[in-house]
Amino acid sequence: MAFFDLSGKHALVTGATGPLQRALAIALAEAGADVSLTTATKEMAEEVQANSILNECWSIGRGGEALTVQLVNEPELTEAIAGLEQRVAPVDILVNAAHAAPILPFLETSPEHDTAAFTDGVASVLSPTRVVGRGMVERGSGRVINLASILHDRGVPNCALYSATQGAIVGFTKSLGIEWIRSGVTVNALGIGFYEDLPGPQHDPELHAALERYIPLRRLGEGDDLQGALVYLASDEAGFVASELIVVDGSITAHG
Repeated sequence: MAFFDLSGKHALVTGATGPLQRALAIALAEAGADVSLTTATKEMAEEVQANSILNECWSIGRGGEALTVQLVNEPELTEAIAGLEQRVAPVDILVNAAHAAPILPFLETSPEHDTAAFTDGVASVLSPTRVVGRGMVERGSGRVINLASILHDRGVPNCALYSATQGAIVGFTKSLGIEWIRSGVTVNALGIGFYEDLPGPQHDPELHAALERYIPLRRLGEGDDLQGALVYLASDEAGFVASELIVVDGSITAHG
């Protein structure tokens, strides 16, 4: 048997605009899936990055497209996904990889910050899942994989707003996983710790050095560290796994 083979599957990675998202897309392509990508917004820099990642997937011999969309504009996203599925194939695997990390003291935030944080960090997961998941449920199969920071239940100064958004994603994953499991669609999350390839508090030099000492593995995560867990959750072999948060963090959450 060829375990974790994604041949014949069509994967969509949202917010594919950085090194970590690149690693996720490449992992899916190397496992056999055709890979499509979206930007998070319509900014030119994101479009360039998404197309660069798509070119790498093409170089492996996979099909797919890059969509320049605003993830939280659901009517626009619905139209874009419908066109993508007509041109390529129905989406079998959805990886919600858009990631925003607002880092600032809570008393310096405002209701406007709250709205922006939950739009960029939560609505960017809800809308793609609703749009793509509708077809998955109708077809009776699919995989949804969300990225969620371990700060959903860990405390770091100046991250209260960010942590709130991550807690929302974890709660969403657990509830929707139960809601959809009998339809043949699984919903899970990858719990990410402190990664070099993501925005966050770890890029403060002092905190970065402290984290290197504190993480049992003595280094921060890289995009490659998530690839195996992602391919597993995307595969047929994970059909009995739903509502789970699989943490890939170098064992930092094992500390008290």
